[in-house]
Amino acid sequence: MAGNTVASIQGLGGGVAAVSAGPPTTAEERALNRSVAAAVQTVNEAQYLGTGKAVTFAVDHTTRLPIVRVVDTSTNHIIEQWPPEYIIQLAADAKKLTRDSG
Repeated sequence: MAGNTVASIQGLGGGVAAVSAGPPTTAEERALNRSVAAAVQTVNEAQYLGTGKAVTFAVDHTTRLPIVRVVDTSTNHIIEQWPPEYIIQLAADAKKLTRDSG
């Protein structure tokens, strides 16, 4: 992730690893993060993706966007990510422009 720091909230083992990404700025963000983390945990516990894959949840420090990834558990290779990396970078750039112009 180009210059952005992401804190993992959902580990590969299916259990929630409560690693903080700093306090979310709003109650809405906290509710969204709890909802996404619970959904990720449910998907992993049900082994919906089968063996060898897991879903992870993280929060980007710069943009505060939730990031959901499908990861190959044997290699830790990211198979898919939502939102895609370029969207995270666009959001970070927009946030920086807004901060710099205000």
